[in-house]
Formats: sequence, structure tokens, C-alpha cells
Amino acid sequence: MDSQLENALYKRFPHLYREKTAPLQSSQMGWGLQCGDGWHKIIYEMSRKIQKLSGEGEFAPAITEVSKNSEDGTLRVQVRNLTPPIADIVLGATEASRLTCELCSYSPAFLRGVANNLEGHIACGRCVAKAGAKPKTKGRKPKRKPRRAPDTIVVKR
Repeated sequence: MDSQLENALYKRFPHLYREKTAPLQSSQMGWGLQCGDGWHKIIYEMSRKIQKLSGEGEFAPAITEVSKNSEDGTLRVQVRNLTPPIADIVLGATEASRLTCELCSYSPAFLRGVANNLEGHIACGRCVAKAGAKPKTKGRKPKRKPRRAPDTIVVKR
């Protein structure tokens, strides 16, 4: 994810993302949010709901990993000090990511296969077309017939 979007989440929900400075042995948040920019809205809404339900303190929930699931291409979120209502919120975010393009946040989007460059990504048709588009090369222009003066009459025999 873009670093500006990540930093906005860290600033808005500092207690929820307190694991970002933890060593990599205990938390994967040191790597940042490992997903596309299109899922920013889903992660923001999930974080807002979790913060509304939880308090602050040592035993409050903390997000330890946000990445893309390699098996089915959906959002993967790991939370420390998980409770059942927060697990439902995380599951809802995972299910929302199943139908949202991870590049541009357009919905509906689908898991893409081997046939294009976005294998294993959840992408919309527009993003697939952009990824598969070949760059236009400048070639020679086709030769055109010379124009004739408008007052000339051509007679065929």
C-alpha cells in the first residue's frame, strides 16, 4: 500500500497499529500493510469499527499483520487479543475484499487466473485491461495517395 495511506491509518488509529514498531519475530506490521491501495477503504472501515468496540490498554486488540492471502487472494488480517465481535468485523473485511479490486477499489472484481498478468490478484476488468495492454510502438505511417486538386476531373478510359 502507498506509504501516505499507511501513515494516515497509523495516525488515525495509533493504538490499534501499535505493533508497527515491534520486532518482526512478534509482529509482521514492521513490513507495513502488504496489499493494494484499493483495499484502503475496507481497512479504514474495519479499523474504525474495531476502535469503536475496543478500549485502550495493554489488553486492547492490536493488528499484527495486514497482507494478501496467497491461497485465495483476499485480505488477511491478524489481530492480537481477539474477541468474538472483533473477529466478526475482521471476517466482514475479508469477505468485502473478495469482491473489491485491490488496485482501484472498484466492485465487482474477481480473482484472476493464469491467463493475464494479475494471477492471484482480485482485480476488475479495467485493471486487467491496463495490466495486459501492450505499449503502443511508433511505427511507420501508412503511405497515403496524393490529393488531387478539386477542379480536376479524372476520366477513366
